[in-house]
Amino acid sequence: MKKIFLQGLKLGLIFNVSIIVFALVYISVVEQQLAKPLDKFSLPLKLGTVVTSDRIYFKDSLKKRDSWLRISNKFNFFVVEYELNPKIPSKSSRFLDWCITQTCFAHRIDYSDVRAKQFNYFTIDDWWTNNKFSVYKDTTLDELKLKNFFKTLPDGSLVVISEPFSIFKYPDILTGFFKWVLALRSAHPNLKFELGLQIHLQWIDFYWLRYSSFFPEFEKFSKTYNYPWGVSEYSNYDRIWKDLISLRWGRWTSLSSLIERAFHHIEGLIFYRFRRAIVLHATYQIHKDAVRYGAVRFVEWGNFQHTAWFFNEVDPSYDSNYLLFDASGQPTDLWWAAMRGLKDGK
Repeated sequence: MKKIFLQGLKLGLIFNVSIIVFALVYISVVEQQLAKPLDKFSLPLKLGTVVTSDRIYFKDSLKKRDSWLRISNKFNFFVVEYELNPKIPSKSSRFLDWCITQTCFAHRIDYSDVRAKQFNYFTIDDWWTNNKFSVYKDTTLDELKLKNFFKTLPDGSLVVISEPFSIFKYPDILTGFFKWVLALRSAHPNLKFELGLQIHLQWIDFYWLRYSSFFPEFEKFSKTYNYPWGVSEYSNYDRIWKDLISLRWGRWTSLSSLIERAFHHIEGLIFYRFRRAIVLHATYQIHKDAVRYGAVRFVEWGNFQHTAWFFNEVDPSYDSNYLLFDASGQPTDLWWAAMRGLKDGK
C-alpha cells in the first residue's frame, strides 16, 4: 500500500511538473512569435473598428484625442456604436458630422430613424437569432418592418447581416440561415449584402477546437453564390465574464451559482500570462483563418475597455484585458497578434 501511495505521489508530481513546463514553454513561444511589432504591410481585407464620440473627441470639444489620431489611420471603416442606438440617450452631432467624411456603418439604428438616409453602410444585428433561431413566433410583422426599412435605404447601400457565430453549431440552422439571406438579396436587388459573424470569446473558448469549422462553410457559400462574408464583431477576453452576468441576472440555480463562483476562484489560480497566451494564440489563428477562407471585412471590437457592452453588468472587480490599444493609443500585444494573423493568412 505504501509503495502504491508513493508511486501515485510520484506520478502526480511528474504530471504537475509537466503541466507547468508545458505552460511555460507555450507562453514563451506565443509571446516570442505573436506579440512582436510588425513592419507595415498591405492589408488583405478591409479592417474596421467600433467608435464612439467619446473615443474620438475630448468632452465638449471639436478637438480630437491624440490617442485616436494615433490609431485612426490603421482602419478602413468604422462602426457607430452608441449614437444611433435608440436605447441609449447619448447623441453627438459632431460625431455624426465626422461620419459624413468617413466610411461609417450605421449600427443598431432604429428602422424609423430618418438619419438612415445619411448612411450608405448598415448592419442588421441579431435579426435571424431573435426572430428565427431563439424565438418561435409569427414573424410576419417583423419581416414587414425589415422589408420596409430596406425600401428606405439609398440604392447601392451595403447591408451586413450580422449574427452570433455560436448559433450555427448545428448544420440545419446554418442551412436555414443561408436560404434566408439568399431570399433577402433576391427581394432587394437594389442593395448589396454581406454576411457578418459576431465572435466574442473568453480565454477558455478554444476556437481551434470548437469553432474553426464555420469559416470553411462561409467560404463555400460565398464562392457558390457570390455572397461576401466577414467578421462583423471580434473580441477575446482573458477572463470569464458571461456567467457573471447570468449570476447577476439570477439565471442560475443556487447549485449552479455555487459552481460558477467556485470556478471563478479557480480561474484566479491560473497563470494570467497563460490565459493571455491562449487569447493571443486564438486571436492570431482567427485573423489568419479569416484571410485564408476569403473574408472581405474584419471589425475589431477592443479599442478601449468601455466598448464592452457588459462592462457595467458584471462585478466591480472585472478586469479582463482585451484592448488592442492602450489609453495613449499605442498597440498592445493583442493588436500585433491580430496583425501577424492577417499577414500570415495571405
